[in-house]
Amino acid sequence: MKKLLTIGLICVAVLGNFCSAEPAAQKTPSNVKPAFAQPAGSQNNRDFKKCKEEKVSLPNYGDPGKRLSSCFVQYPGEPSRQDKSYFIVEDICGQFTKEFVENMLGLSLLRIEKPKVDSLYNCSYYLSDQPSGTGSYIMLNLEYLNVEKQKKGHQMAGRTIKTDSRIPMNHFIVWQADGLIDEIYLVFGPEKFLSINRSSGKVLDNEKEILFAANLAKEIKNYK
Repeated sequence: MKKLLTIGLICVAVLGNFCSAEPAAQKTPSNVKPAFAQPAGSQNNRDFKKCKEEKVSLPNYGDPGKRLSSCFVQYPGEPSRQDKSYFIVEDICGQFTKEFVENMLGLSLLRIEKPKVDSLYNCSYYLSDQPSGTGSYIMLNLEYLNVEKQKKGHQMAGRTIKTDSRIPMNHFIVWQADGLIDEIYLVFGPEKFLSINRSSGKVLDNEKEILFAANLAKEIKNYK
């Protein structure tokens, strides 16, 4: 017994921490920051994809657009307007590119899909596919409808309207009675909004969907 104690004391005195069964904790450098606020898909985090800032040609537009470093495409302002504001346009897939949405989600996408009907202004972003042609996706949908009527319609259907301080623009979140988010609305004006939908609650949980909306809002809050 004394021999074992002696060996133990020598081990502590000479080797110090090398006798410890637990590895030393690693410290995260304080100067390392994420490329944008907490990614929506933090469990499957991916590197922020930085795009080259350059002019890009746009279908049905005479003037070129500008691809930003976030991979969002800024479409040219309308000459008839007096201000110099940029607008969210009907070409959602063209403006909210696959790379941009991947950056906002923190997840890789398989593909994106434009609407099959010309009068709809949306884009579907697929995270998984099925042989039947269906899959798990997130949809961004642009509408020119009365915002207050949208709220009242959801309330009449038994849903609850809330907001979240992490989303830095005019918005509201529609909650279902079962505790799932039905839609998140990012509002540009009394009759213009972008809604966020998902094919099911398994695509993104409530928290990740809110974080996704917050990341989007930080990028488009000054658009109309």
